[in-house]
Amino acid sequence: MKSLPCLAALSATLLLTAACAPGQPAPRTDGPSLVVLLAVDQLRPDLVDNYRDLYTGGFRRLLDEGFRFENATHDHASTETAPGHTTLATGVHPTRHGIVGNSWFERDGDGWRSVYSMEDPTSPILGYPGMPGRSPANMSRPGLADWILERDPEARVVSVSRKDRSAIGLAALARGEVYWLADGPGVFITSEYYHRSYPRWISDFNGRVMPRVYADTLWESIVPPAERWRTRPDTSRWELDGVHTFFPHRPANTGDDGSREARNHWRFEYTPFPDRAVVELAIEAVRRLALGQRESQDFLGVSLSQVDIVGHDFGPGSREQLDNLLRLDAELARLFAFFDEAVGRGRWVMAVSADHGVLEIPEELAERGVPAQRLGRDHRQLLLDRIQDGLAAAGSGSSEESVARAVATLPFVASAHTYTEVERVAHPDSFAVLFGNSHSRERAVDLTERWDVYVRFQPNTLIWSSARATHGSPYHYDRHVPLMFYGAGVRAGVSAERAATIDVAPTLARLAGVPTPNDLDGRVLEAALAR
Repeated sequence: MKSLPCLAALSATLLLTAACAPGQPAPRTDGPSLVVLLAVDQLRPDLVDNYRDLYTGGFRRLLDEGFRFENATHDHASTETAPGHTTLATGVHPTRHGIVGNSWFERDGDGWRSVYSMEDPTSPILGYPGMPGRSPANMSRPGLADWILERDPEARVVSVSRKDRSAIGLAALARGEVYWLADGPGVFITSEYYHRSYPRWISDFNGRVMPRVYADTLWESIVPPAERWRTRPDTSRWELDGVHTFFPHRPANTGDDGSREARNHWRFEYTPFPDRAVVELAIEAVRRLALGQRESQDFLGVSLSQVDIVGHDFGPGSREQLDNLLRLDAELARLFAFFDEAVGRGRWVMAVSADHGVLEIPEELAERGVPAQRLGRDHRQLLLDRIQDGLAAAGSGSSEESVARAVATLPFVASAHTYTEVERVAHPDSFAVLFGNSHSRERAVDLTERWDVYVRFQPNTLIWSSARATHGSPYHYDRHVPLMFYGAGVRAGVSAERAATIDVAPTLARLAGVPTPNDLDGRVLEAALAR
């Protein structure tokens, strides 16, 4: 299936070349010298607003000095990490950039095979041949980093994250310094798509900094006692495993008595501390590669993942999430202060958003009287049974229409849309439009998509997941995300104007003075620009 994305990527590159600059690419002559695209995984806007008076660091600076769009959403149905990051970077919907889910199924003869969004067997991981290869081979569009390189081949591109799909997604097709954290080895890694061997600076960082980051053996709360009322009780039975729900949290390797408590202690990877490692690496990259300190304009992508990790295990309203956010606020302050020092205040520009939102813990919602449910294996079997009923009833008619009618009779299904329906140019159903923006006939993300049908489950429904809280639906709680711009050329302010994540890349490109392809789905958000 890689031939189609490769052809599409080639076409997009040719289009970009034609749209950006005829003749030889020219180095930057004005504008910011460092362009930063920062994503906070699973950050809902209310997590910024509800605690705004507690923030004293990076969030405080963004709220006071940046420009914020309060009504910003992802406008696609598959609200997952890989499509969210790639949409932020490319300015087009998943149906066009090709990354329609974290993973999907593709036809393989008479069956289906599972495909991870960033998998690429031809790009093995440097130093770890047993790990699966990674690259943007399944992606079909260039992004902001590519546009910057198209303008000036001497530009430097760096993208870092705890997750491979986040770091790769923000960099799009660009071959730069792209690194993600390998949880087992506890170091940052990359693939042969980007390098043939590790640069000395990254090896030094892994050897010198990562042991220090991993030295933390206890996660204790820094939430002020007077502010604990803002969260659920720390002993909420709906969090984690229902037992180890309260501070302090200890990594598993600190317990050696074989007890249940020791076995269930958290690992380092599920604490706030990996975000500190990513920020440390971003700072090291700016320092060692002189990002924003040369004649060329450079790109830095940073994705911070622990809001997502903590949110899945404890939910967005937990004491753990507030603690994590306060720590993140301090890390962002440190990162922004370093940009000021190394690059110069007013010489860098940044967009901040998220890849998706999240649903509250369904059981906690139900306890408050809000209709909510968690679907498991029995519900999945009911869905499969209805699919078979639809296929049997189809006869010689359209199987997709018959399957859609059958699954729509289930009480936990709100609606079903056929592929034919969502492929129409215009449709009055907004959910059909959202599914259309995530649409691919070759890549089936959810179960019913193997029969050319998209299913919208009832609101506040968590499907097929062991996570306490999760995302992935077309509902507003999963699509509503923060959207903020800060730095050179950005005015301070707030707007209720409708905005979308496809607008991030073209707006940041305008602020950076970078030409863009002429066929983007997004637009420039003029309200954020200083006059």
